[in-house]
Amino acid sequence: MQRDKAEYVTKRIGELGLIHVVNLADEASLKSDYMRDYKKRIVVATQNEKRLDEFEKLMGEYDISLPTYAAQEVKIMRGCNAEFDTTWSPIEKELKINMESAKTLQKKISELKEERYVLIEYQNNINFEAEAQELKLNAAANNRGDMKTRLLDSDNIELQGMQNDDQKFFKYICGVIPVPQQIFFTRMLYRLSRGNAFVRYLDIDEPIIDPESGQPVRKSVFYIVSIGRGLSNKLAKLCNYFQASIYRVPERNTDACNKRLEEIDQGIDERSSVLKRSNIQIRKLLRQVAENRETGRSMVSDWRLTLKKEKMLCETLMKTRRYLTMIRLDGWVPKESVNYIKEEVDHFENAGQSGSIAVDDNYNVDDPAFRKTHGDPPTYFKTNNFTGIYQGIVNTYGVPKYKEVNPGLFTCATFPFIFGVMYGDMGHGGALFLTACFFLIFEESFLEQERRGEMSELMKYAFGSRYALILMGFFGFYCGTIYNDFISVPLQVFESQWNWNVNLTETNNEAVLNENYVVYPYGVDYNWYHTKNELTFFNSLKMKMAVIIGVTQMMFGITLGAFNHVFFKDYTSLYYVWIPQMLFMSCTFGYMCFMIIYKWCQDYRDDPDPPALIQTMIKMFLSPGAIETPLYDGQAAVQVTLLIIAVATVPVMLLVKPILNNKERQAEHAPLINDGSAAAGQDSSDVIGGALHEDERKEPEHAEEDHEDHTFGADLIHSGIHTIEFVLGAVSNTASYLRLWALSLAHAQLAKVFWQKLIIEYGAETADGGMRVIMMVATYAAWFCATFAVLMCMDLLECFLHALRLHWVEFQNKFYMAEGYLFEPFNFAAKKDDD
Repeated sequence: MQRDKAEYVTKRIGELGLIHVVNLADEASLKSDYMRDYKKRIVVATQNEKRLDEFEKLMGEYDISLPTYAAQEVKIMRGCNAEFDTTWSPIEKELKINMESAKTLQKKISELKEERYVLIEYQNNINFEAEAQELKLNAAANNRGDMKTRLLDSDNIELQGMQNDDQKFFKYICGVIPVPQQIFFTRMLYRLSRGNAFVRYLDIDEPIIDPESGQPVRKSVFYIVSIGRGLSNKLAKLCNYFQASIYRVPERNTDACNKRLEEIDQGIDERSSVLKRSNIQIRKLLRQVAENRETGRSMVSDWRLTLKKEKMLCETLMKTRRYLTMIRLDGWVPKESVNYIKEEVDHFENAGQSGSIAVDDNYNVDDPAFRKTHGDPPTYFKTNNFTGIYQGIVNTYGVPKYKEVNPGLFTCATFPFIFGVMYGDMGHGGALFLTACFFLIFEESFLEQERRGEMSELMKYAFGSRYALILMGFFGFYCGTIYNDFISVPLQVFESQWNWNVNLTETNNEAVLNENYVVYPYGVDYNWYHTKNELTFFNSLKMKMAVIIGVTQMMFGITLGAFNHVFFKDYTSLYYVWIPQMLFMSCTFGYMCFMIIYKWCQDYRDDPDPPALIQTMIKMFLSPGAIETPLYDGQAAVQVTLLIIAVATVPVMLLVKPILNNKERQAEHAPLINDGSAAAGQDSSDVIGGALHEDERKEPEHAEEDHEDHTFGADLIHSGIHTIEFVLGAVSNTASYLRLWALSLAHAQLAKVFWQKLIIEYGAETADGGMRVIMMVATYAAWFCATFAVLMCMDLLECFLHALRLHWVEFQNKFYMAEGYLFEPFNFAAKKDDD
């Protein structure tokens, strides 16, 4: 675009909001005059925003709010900083005059009120003669009758005639001091006077307005009695240090005090009237800039957005590259928006900008040479309210590389399911689901409340997570039906397959299977609850389920890695990294999942010694071929074969890819040997062509940094790190999924303790008759509070964080590179974090 039309065109680009601008500026251009001009405009706009902040701060003090409307309608004009100064300087000047007048009046009113309280206390509660006599007696006692000698040594006070003229010898100070300063003031006064002065405090019932902050401050009247004129001067300086005001009081003359009090009351009334008029004028000015009654718009809001656009415009223009008469702007655009942008460019030209713009989109983004120069494109996903929250979870870990498999799609289902496994309870999951439904039904009302700023921070987090909470609550309820757990109480939906043997003693009851035993239709048989071996049964069940879910999700992650390898045509990694990884995982922990499911399908009622799967897995590695209790025929041979395959995959993952990469580099470099004369024979046309395209070879931001030392040793180290990480991670990641079992068990046990202790033991079984009703009401309230605070809030957050960790670490590290950057178009309507 032409230089004189650059700002107009860039403004229109910002209004479109479809171009991710690439930074083309180099060191030389950053030092140029036009760059300094842009920086200066940004600094001035920032300073002007601070001036608006002062206005908004004053509006808050005077309870004046800004209207809400579509502020994006404002237009940015050239030279807006100068226009801002022209518009706001007269308003600031007038406001400053009124504020200083109000501050001066408030200060004088506060001083008069303080003096008034001092005079009232002086008349009613202060007796200097009695206090002086007490101080003289205390001083005499402290000095063992030689008070004159001590005072002469310490303060060089003339004590002649002390016994006959106490009125001149004792000095008095009256004033007002803030209540928080009293303790420190008393301590410093004692140290400064060495015990030859004391202070008394009398509280003021009414807070005094501080003219500096405008806030009410609690203060007290104080009076000091001291010995000697020199000490009195030191104490006056001490009062100033502690922000204490000193006031002169008349002699014991009631008429003089009353006359001064009348003058003070008259002065307070006059100044209060003037202060009221000043505050009215201040409010008028603030309302004038806060909202225009005719248009409903706000000068503050409009100018704040205008300054924001000015800064964004300058920041974007600083990313361009300048030539003699033209300016070049590079940017990434969604392919589907290219034609629309071209149409808008035609509109620019039709608006009187003919010949000022040229668009070049003749680039092959998938060309490796283009990628090497310009870097990978930004990553852009279209999301809605539902998918956006899960994509945000993924992006917090790292943004997907361009066209890499996006974990956000699968996280929409796996994240709430993993949460539900840990939070499984029909009552708690159902309550969470209904809460999210309430947020969604009244979504518009909550959004309006949020726009008005009436929503608390805690409520914002809960409401903002509504689309995640609805699935988290659903899967929590679903897993609760699998566990048959409703707030620690099992539901008797189907007929139990267990009967109690009533012939045994009460302490040794056992359940026996029905003669016509069939598998319980759905979930866990309710008779497993409230038995001695309940915990043992659920430990075994949930631990094995956690392992199966974890291994399944990790193998799914490895499978997704194959799509990345195929798409990016990295067949070396596909054949010699991905296939060995899949074999290793299948032959070890995949085989363990097979054994768990196979054992579940067998009937061991008549077998007193069923095989122990943990011992089987340990001996598979430590004693291959040794089987104490076989699970199936031919188990030893199968396990030895699987172990050989798993061990054989490790050197393949470690060595093959570095060796092949090294051979490929040697083949690429071979034709270049002894070819040093090529550059010497280059003709002048090649040199000119290279100069013309020098811009294309300068790497912009996000260009691929391919400067690593690609040697066989470096590749081998890199491959070794990834191989060790995968092999050890296969063990540690599988163990990490046991948190599904641990948190599910903890949730169930906490619910059981709250129910058994509060509702049953302390409520239903405590007393009879009316007392039982009272105890049930009290214990229900305690149970509800404990359940809400611990299980519905704390445990919900805990399960959320553990599900987050399982996705970030255990799942995504199997395939996710997270080396991309977000598509962030230059858009005036976009909100930043500080907006």
